Amino acid sequence: MSDTDTKPMASYEAENLAVHVASNYERFKTLDKSIARVEAQMEKNHEDIKEDIGELKKVVIWASSTLFGTMLIALLTSVFKVI
Repeated sequence: MSDTDTKPMASYEAENLAVHVASNYERFKTLDKSIARVEAQMEKNHEDIKEDIGELKKVVIWASSTLFGTMLIALLTSVFKVI
């Protein structure tokens, strides 16, 4: 809407309550749809993040267990002078 289109609409709204109510109904309906779309996207992003964190936990556990195993082997090797 351009600036020239809003001025007559504002004057119609100021003069007629029914026009004001109808135009606000449409505005809020559009706003409600936009908010619902944003909420749905945020919900999807939240689920994706939870899934990614689960995968990251698996990688961290795998890496730490590998490191622990390697350090344990090095310790046992140095203590028992196997190699």
